[in-house]
Amino acid sequence: MELNRAVAENIKRIRKTKKLSMERTAAMAGVSRSMLGQIERGEANPSVAIIGKLAAALKVPAEVLLENDSFESLLVARELDTKPIRLDSGKAVLRPSFLYDEVTRQESYFLDLYISAKYEPELSVPGCICHLTVLGGTVSLEAEGEQYQLLERDAIRFAADRPWRMENMTNATARMLLAFQYLK
Repeated sequence: MELNRAVAENIKRIRKTKKLSMERTAAMAGVSRSMLGQIERGEANPSVAIIGKLAAALKVPAEVLLENDSFESLLVARELDTKPIRLDSGKAVLRPSFLYDEVTRQESYFLDLYISAKYEPELSVPGCICHLTVLGGTVSLEAEGEQYQLLERDAIRFAADRPWRMENMTNATARMLLAFQYLK
């Protein structure tokens, strides 16, 4: 999102949250109502001085008015757009579903373990946790010094910054969804 639009939306959102009219906000900031209207519609490019006045009137730090994360909540990931990673002599297939996103600090993968497949990833960065959901099959998971047998639709959360491993326990493909969240 362009900066003018972000500033406009931030000012309008904060003003409405504080239940302030345009007239009252303009008067408190020492700007005309028409100028504030142009700023809120994204038609005017406010100077640093005016942003400072509006921030003071709204009782927020000026940087709040400049926030522009441009985060788009809707995102479609297509299987055809991703390249699978084959592991354990091809018996394990790891396919990204959502790559790492700096705003949410998350990423996720589909993992298929074929018969007798094992998966033992490298340690993740400190503060990373994994949310694992078994979509089909049965797997054995060793995490945080404990052993778990997980069935279809079981889910578990564990520290991914410590050694962990899993193994398919059935005579069919075990399918999982791995979602990683980076807390630090």
